Amino acid sequence: MVSGKENMVKEVNVLVDLPDFGIVTLPLAYTWRVDGNRPGVYVASCKVMLSTENLPEWLYTSTFNITYGQNDDSNASMVSVCTDQESTNCYHEMMLSIVSSYIKLREDSLCLTQQKLSV
Repeated sequence: MVSGKENMVKEVNVLVDLPDFGIVTLPLAYTWRVDGNRPGVYVASCKVMLSTENLPEWLYTSTFNITYGQNDDSNASMVSVCTDQESTNCYHEMMLSIVSSYIKLREDSLCLTQQKLSV
């Protein structure tokens, strides 16, 4: 999953369907990198690209990191989200879950595309 375009800022729009709020479009910028000396562990550093006055009230923080990894046998995956806030709510948690899945699927798809192009 390592590419020459690591640490490049990628911009995407993520659609998040939240109860009571409907479908919310979140413009998101993120970088994708290998986590130091831990092969197979990747980190997405994310920022919701909305101005302060346009941030939804349920969004507790606009910056967060998502770490992805697998166990030694590669038969189980791990996702961990780190934010700079101690508090959260169900809408914020749903958004983090959707964003973490979206980014992983996108990066896996980009990796497969690069592998096919290099063959």
